[in-house]
Amino acid sequence: MNEANLYQKITELAKDLGFVSAGVAEVCPIEEEFTLYENAMESGCFADMEYLKRNCHIRKDPGELLEGARSILVFLAPYGSRTATPEREIEFRDGIVERYKVAQYALGRDYHKVIRKKLTVILDYIKNQVPEARGRVFADTAPILERIWGVRAGLGFIGKNNFLISKEAGIRNFIGIIVTDVDFAKAYCNTYLKSHCGECMRCIESCPTGALSPYRLDAGKCISYLTIEKRGSNIELNRSMAKERDGWIFGCDACMNACPWNSRNREGWNEFKPQQETIPAAHLRRR
Repeated sequence: MNEANLYQKITELAKDLGFVSAGVAEVCPIEEEFTLYENAMESGCFADMEYLKRNCHIRKDPGELLEGARSILVFLAPYGSRTATPEREIEFRDGIVERYKVAQYALGRDYHKVIRKKLTVILDYIKNQVPEARGRVFADTAPILERIWGVRAGLGFIGKNNFLISKEAGIRNFIGIIVTDVDFAKAYCNTYLKSHCGECMRCIESCPTGALSPYRLDAGKCISYLTIEKRGSNIELNRSMAKERDGWIFGCDACMNACPWNSRNREGWNEFKPQQETIPAAHLRRR
């Protein structure tokens, strides 16, 4: 099977597995985009997330992840809904049940495991067709600038809220990556989408803490950072400060909720839907 036919079969398999979009790009260093990343880092936009400052050679060139890497396959896995994030009942260790806002990505099963499992099915198929092929799968599990590679694979554009936005599949999508030494040169995307945000500023205006400016996020002000990533953050502390954070106790979807591209969102996978009406607080601690 030649590479063009193999790529077509891969996209068909991805669709069967539930991915709403697939694309491929050539492995190469990213110069302009990485300069923007470095500028954000040097400006203090990463707060105390030191891991974002490490392995920058890989962030610039994901070919470092696999000897002989030629292609990056990118897949979009839908989650959430088209509607704004509602409050959810959360049961705490003291037995009290209260209502707070939880980012939609955190309501279901661990997306890292779910997506990696499906990506492994695709990689195994590639190896069955090309026995000498090698590859690695990633779902937010390696220092890869996934959103940039989503653009380079032709799957969307970066919005003013810094998310990858698909014209066909909206904004609420996880990104899965396969790095492989198979050359899919005939399928590489050569035209990258520029922003389709136009004059819209809804995401910026909706941010409760002013963390957003067009195409830039100050993590130190972001509620998602404050409730998940910040050192010392925990569910009980978040509970005590939720009123000051517009009701958010774990993550924040404010800028996503405001985005008009939600109208293009696809039905989220069942694995990513709430498994029960009342969420145990321990579910959020584990993430």
